[in-house]
This record gives sequence, C-alpha cells and structure tokens, in this order.
Amino acid sequence: MAFPWLDPTPPPKDGADKRAKVACAELASRASLLFRLGFSQADATKRLAARVAWEFDPPSQGKGGAHKRPAALSDAAIAKIVAETYARRPS
Repeated sequence: MAFPWLDPTPPPKDGADKRAKVACAELASRASLLFRLGFSQADATKRLAARVAWEFDPPSQGKGGAHKRPAALSDAAIAKIVAETYARRPS
C-alpha cells in the first residue's frame, strides 16, 4: 500500500537565499529598535553579531551544513546592515 503524503517534497532551490534575506531584514529591524533605544552604532553591531554567533553555535559538522552561519550574516555584513540602518535614522 502506497502513501503519497509520506513522500517529502524537495526543498526549494533558493531556500538558503530566502532565509538569508529574512535574517537580514530581521537584523535591520533589530538595529532600528536599538537605535531608538539609544544604543551606539558600535554597541548595536556587537550585540547583533553576538546574537547571530550564538544562534549558529555550534555549527554543523555534517555534510550539507544546514546549521552553518551563512556569508550574508558575517560580522562585516552585520556591521554594514547596522551602518545602513543608523544612516537612515529610523524613528
């Protein structure tokens, strides 16, 4: 007896890119919140970089590496997101 609903659907080809975009948007949102709370740009960058590092700790060692920190969430990329957000002076 076959159960077609048991067959998993393959993941989308652009799934990693979509997850990275969502994560960057969330970081920008958090950076704007930190701006409104009065954090300096350097403190906000440190705080957000530490949060992302914690989220991906420990990185996966297996094949495929689904839990590895993407390049779009590197410390330099986070600093750029925070700098762009602070330049807009969100209110």
